[in-house]
Amino acid sequence: MKNLFYIFMISLLTSCAAVHNVPTSQVPNNFIQPNTTSSFVDQNGNFYPDNWLKKFGNPPKNANRTEYSLMKIAAEDHFENELIRYEDLRLKAVENRIKKKKRVIIFVHGIDNDYLFSLKNYNKAREYMNLNDSRDEVMNFYWDGLVNESLFGAAKVWVGATTNSQMAGVFALRRILNVIHDKDVYLISHSRGASVVLSALVNPSLKSSEIKRAQDVHHVDFTNAEALKENNNRIYSIMLAPAIGKIDFTQDNDSLKVFTPQLKRMHITINNSDYVLGKGKIGFLSKNFTATDFGYKDDLYKELKNTYNFLEETDFTGQDSHEFRRYITNPKFVSILKEFKLNK
Repeated sequence: MKNLFYIFMISLLTSCAAVHNVPTSQVPNNFIQPNTTSSFVDQNGNFYPDNWLKKFGNPPKNANRTEYSLMKIAAEDHFENELIRYEDLRLKAVENRIKKKKRVIIFVHGIDNDYLFSLKNYNKAREYMNLNDSRDEVMNFYWDGLVNESLFGAAKVWVGATTNSQMAGVFALRRILNVIHDKDVYLISHSRGASVVLSALVNPSLKSSEIKRAQDVHHVDFTNAEALKENNNRIYSIMLAPAIGKIDFTQDNDSLKVFTPQLKRMHITINNSDYVLGKGKIGFLSKNFTATDFGYKDDLYKELKNTYNFLEETDFTGQDSHEFRRYITNPKFVSILKEFKLNK
């Protein structure tokens, strides 16, 4: 009876309003001089082409994983090759843009962040960084973490964005990493953005139902995803308030995943004052929604540290906010940047 109640509650909460995070510009994937790249992808990790609104239209208001995606529309209207061609050209342009740079810094936002909100936070984080126009390239990465439009819409955002984050990592961020060669790459993520990063580095354990839906509804074949290439990069991950759990590090056979040797350091924040990561300490939410304890308490960190020697942590306990802005304006963030020689 209790389980039925929980199922009812989750169904009720996830029926509330949330919308897709879509670009405000008709040229969302662009270069901004002197050293900024914008990359904007949909829920499956496809890159928005120029003048996307004309061919794809606005998504429906009540976002879900079945009604709208770039590849779904392109395939059903028989111009999927055009979308694929655009993505190939775009990734080639990114490769050429980065070729002469030494460092690439990639920002990845979390759920319930639209374009403008994320951009403001990215720009704020840059204020604390020592960036050189000719040596460094900054990439502002935008994915469909959905946007809450009602009091209880956050539950729907969380459920829907869980899979979106994994698809964005596999089909977008990984493809970007695959056109970067012999660089120092810094992946700075917030909240569920950690899942995007992790999914780019190693395949996520997607539910079979999600794999089937991606194939049948969106014409995206997860089983044929491009593998991460060994491009002699040195990858450093900084995860602020990582909203992921042990499941994200575990293979289907319950063994821990093996990461690329390109991953040199993964530095996370731990904050048991973060109300969102603790899911408000509400029992049924903690047990029934995707695990977020990697950034909440140090038990999992200590366990995984026994296997992954690239793990590091900074304790943010005492900061009673999950907001991206609060994490990047915390003096401890500057201390982390200093450890990676990114600070001013």
